[in-house]
Amino acid sequence: MSGWSAQELRRRGEAARGWFVGRQVERAQLQEAWVAARDGSRQVRFVGGEPGAGKSRLLAQLAAELPDDGVTVLAGACPSTLASPYEPFVAPVAAMRGAIADGLLPLARPSPDEEAVADTVAYLDTVAGERPAGQASRRDLLDAVVTSVRSAAAVEPLVLLLDDVHWAGETAWELLSYLVEQTADLRLLLVAAYRVTATDRTDHLVNHVARLYRFDGVRRVDLPPLAAGDVEEYLVREAKVPAALAATAAVDLCERTGGNAYFVRELVQTLGTLGPAGFVRPDGRTPPSVQDAVEARLGALGVEARGTVEHAAVIGDVVDVDLLVAAGEARPEAVLGHLDAAVDAYLLESVDDAPSAVRFRHAITRDVVLGAMPSARRTALHLRVAQALEARGGRGAAHVAQVAHHFEAAYVLGYRAEAVRYLRLAAVLAADGLAHDEAADLYERAAAIEDDRARADDAVLLAARERMLSGAVVRSQALAEPIADDAASPHRLRAAVQYEDANWRTNVDAGRSVELLRAALDSSDDADEELRIRAQAGLGRAFAFDGKDEPDRVLFERLITRARALGGDDLLGDVLLASLVHGSSVTDADAKLGRAVELSEHCRRTHNLERLGPAASYRTLLGYQRGDTAVLRSGLTDLRLAVESTHQRYFGYLAGCVDFSRDLAAGRLARAAQVSEGLLEIGESVELSANVHPDGQYGVQQFVLRRERGELDQVRGLVSSDADFDGRWVPGLLALYTELGMTDAARRALWWLIESGTAGAAPGTRAGVLTFLADAAVALGDVDAGRVVRAELAPYAGLNIMFGSLTSAMGSADRYLGSLDALLGTGDWEAEFERAEAMDRAMGAHLHVAHTLTAHVTAHFTTGADGCDVRALAAEARRIATSAGSRRVLRMLDAALGEPDGVRARRPDGLTGREVEVLRLVAQGLSNRDIARSLVISENTAANHVRSILLKTGCENRTRAARYAATQGLLD
Repeated sequence: MSGWSAQELRRRGEAARGWFVGRQVERAQLQEAWVAARDGSRQVRFVGGEPGAGKSRLLAQLAAELPDDGVTVLAGACPSTLASPYEPFVAPVAAMRGAIADGLLPLARPSPDEEAVADTVAYLDTVAGERPAGQASRRDLLDAVVTSVRSAAAVEPLVLLLDDVHWAGETAWELLSYLVEQTADLRLLLVAAYRVTATDRTDHLVNHVARLYRFDGVRRVDLPPLAAGDVEEYLVREAKVPAALAATAAVDLCERTGGNAYFVRELVQTLGTLGPAGFVRPDGRTPPSVQDAVEARLGALGVEARGTVEHAAVIGDVVDVDLLVAAGEARPEAVLGHLDAAVDAYLLESVDDAPSAVRFRHAITRDVVLGAMPSARRTALHLRVAQALEARGGRGAAHVAQVAHHFEAAYVLGYRAEAVRYLRLAAVLAADGLAHDEAADLYERAAAIEDDRARADDAVLLAARERMLSGAVVRSQALAEPIADDAASPHRLRAAVQYEDANWRTNVDAGRSVELLRAALDSSDDADEELRIRAQAGLGRAFAFDGKDEPDRVLFERLITRARALGGDDLLGDVLLASLVHGSSVTDADAKLGRAVELSEHCRRTHNLERLGPAASYRTLLGYQRGDTAVLRSGLTDLRLAVESTHQRYFGYLAGCVDFSRDLAAGRLARAAQVSEGLLEIGESVELSANVHPDGQYGVQQFVLRRERGELDQVRGLVSSDADFDGRWVPGLLALYTELGMTDAARRALWWLIESGTAGAAPGTRAGVLTFLADAAVALGDVDAGRVVRAELAPYAGLNIMFGSLTSAMGSADRYLGSLDALLGTGDWEAEFERAEAMDRAMGAHLHVAHTLTAHVTAHFTTGADGCDVRALAAEARRIATSAGSRRVLRMLDAALGEPDGVRARRPDGLTGREVEVLRLVAQGLSNRDIARSLVISENTAANHVRSILLKTGCENRTRAARYAATQGLLD
């Protein structure tokens, strides 16, 4: 694509220098990838190898072997020093940005107008570090890069070469991952080279590369050491070593270099100065390592020339000659002479398309030069470079990052204030470009060298805020906690607020948040009002998550009113968000929904898409809880917008949980299973506390699915009925015991939960756990337990119940209340089932409908009550369950309907099946203790059954009850 891409082809020029030997397998792999990409199947190759293995050289050779016409090649590389957060994409993006702005590259999108072009150019400027993002989202920036790549590939096949990506930060890796995800249909070959040594394998690299391997066309190309035959060919063709000596010398070189391509080249160049004899087994004059080889060449230069090379090494891998002259210790003409000498000594090389720049032949060469310098000299040279860069001026992200880097390296010389100032400015620019991880890194570096405690704490808290915005909530907590716990810090209250704001997103115990906020509020009487309001709102939220104190509704109303009066958008948004955790009744749900809707509108108005995520998540929860599908769908739409805009995987996890619950409720069990597997993968990439793991939520989902599909019998042999409850999630054991019909074990677990008070200890799972207890109490016919559970479930009447943030949808509370009331012989359970069924149908939750109908049918058969067409209810439930593949519903229907109608008819006065059993034993003259032993229930439960029998039958005593049983034919 002439006119704009030629300037990017510097790698082609590099490939022309010297012979390229070996790597036939790897070159063939890249050529195969090129052919596939050219034909329309996007290909990605990650080229990995140790330092000096020849990764950059292989990329250069690939560029040289591509056709001269009909292909565009763009190249970028990550420097080892501070740079733009979006490196290695800055150079390719700048090339495409210029072509789009100049009209040379039309946008590949439907009817692109001038506004679309202007927006794309502006977003690309942000990626290049030339302007802040403003109201743009992270998704806008990523989409602009994808659109540019798509536009270039639409004209002709595009090859994108990215070098040294092991130095890329999280922001750049996120861009690379998104580019791969969005370009499967393009004529694109993306080749990224990185080091595989342990010290260079960052979490960014490992995590993203591992995730990308699941996409079609993504492969790894490993560079092994050069073979002796490859080295022999290089000796003959490049060093002109006689063939008679080359074979023996090649074996020797391979032994001494380990087949490292760079080391081989350096030794060959050194030995070549000795003539052919130099390639005979060494006599002590040859360097034993790369470091020795480079230091020998450096030592051969004059003192002034060596000083210039050292100064160049301090500047970076690629050296701006004008900067070197401005910061240097020699006259301009002398500097140029020194550079020529360094090129002749194989330390530096020219850059073909940048006459005013030179580069080190390899990053290892520069490392050796830097390592050979005394620390004091290296520090002094950093200062000279920093001052020269500062004198140039400039506000771009890359320029400021360079100034910050050099002042930071020289701060011990009395330039601490300058280093801190530029590090903080670089952090601001990174945040302006939505590179929150890099911004946090820079704030932390500023804090590390700040000598004023208050300013250092301020920088740490700014870093904590950026960590949270990037989704790294645990690291945000870790940064804020020491300051919040420090009574001497003037930022104590602010730190406590930050800690709680991160903590509630991790699904862990909020007790520490309560402790820190209380202490900070007590010791910060002079804090400004906005900060105190935030702290009080956070404390209310922490109380709710801690599950110990219910926050006062009046408190949140007062805080919201005051936040409105103060008029700060951020303050009002924070208070509204904190208030959404309060309350669990129908009335509370109405109020919470109103605040969630207001918060969502507030987020859209202020373009705060990060806060929109939790606001939308609460709307999905409230929509399901209220049975309002319109609210649920609109919340899910906004939640997905937050995912796309912020690229926080935590929001993606929440959206996936909503999808799982919707599929489960509707009876789409196969789809729900697929979503659950995907959620496990997403959850493993979300930063959570060490006490929280996505396996927990995944376990709940898998249990619910397998229970529904009737697959729990497969684990019956692995389940112990006398399991020790310490360290186990007992609600899960209870549900398993209940489903497997292990009555004794289920009764033990049920009463352990009730008596220990742990059934409702975790607010996020409390309601879901109560459904397990309700199922167990009804299955066991345990009236005492049923009475306790019913009281706990009563506040949820009229609502749907879920685990956590819709980890799993459990259906209407009225269904469970109906079953319990039928067991207890209390309340209007017919009306409760009718309300539950109406909510299920309104939501299109077909499997919920089947469960409600089945519970209704079971209640009729166990109580003997009349009043509806039970067989019709059962028939509809069976039809839904058969279609959905719910063996659980079918099994429960079989259990309920398997009893002959005559048995049901012989249960007068609403006696339950369990009460009939007790009545028969009463007629035999058994005491309550004997009845309890016979039925394996508690003596108290037996007594309750007897009282219920006497009440229902109108009998005054046990003798009359025995006579009643005989009269009614219940003793047959």
